[in-house]
Amino acid sequence: MPAACAIGLIGGSLNIAFMAGATPAVPVENPRQVSAYNYPADYGPRSPTFSRAVLVHPEGQEILFVSGTASIVGHQTVHPGDVVGQTRESMANIGAVVGEAARLCRSPAFVLAELSYRVYIRHARDFQKVRDTLKPLIGEAEIVYLQADICRHDLLLEIEAFASHALEN
Repeated sequence: MPAACAIGLIGGSLNIAFMAGATPAVPVENPRQVSAYNYPADYGPRSPTFSRAVLVHPEGQEILFVSGTASIVGHQTVHPGDVVGQTRESMANIGAVVGEAARLCRSPAFVLAELSYRVYIRHARDFQKVRDTLKPLIGEAEIVYLQADICRHDLLLEIEAFASHALEN
């Protein structure tokens, strides 16, 4: 099961970016959320096929890819209309995924401040609120912000992340 994020960008054509390799990915789920492939039919005729994150172990490395993560608990959006609440909930979900990944890691556990983030924000006017909310949670972590359309109309942002460690021999 891959890690994934599907986002709509304003204008332009369809863009697809992916990483592929010969090393199998180890799926990581979030205990706070229903696995995406088990979503009820309310969200569409077919459930999406992705895991909340994956761990990959190319030679000498351990890489964590966190799928696009939003303010969803179980399978339902929480904090509708509240971008600060959604930012905190999204980070709580990423924290839960990182915690699950720690059980599967071959190297020291990943920590939120060491991840690199891509933050998709529905409304540009919310940028400063999102940035101010993330700062105390992840400090000086590398962050790229983009204005984008999010998969559900009531979601105001989605966050994906990745990090890597060298493995000790």
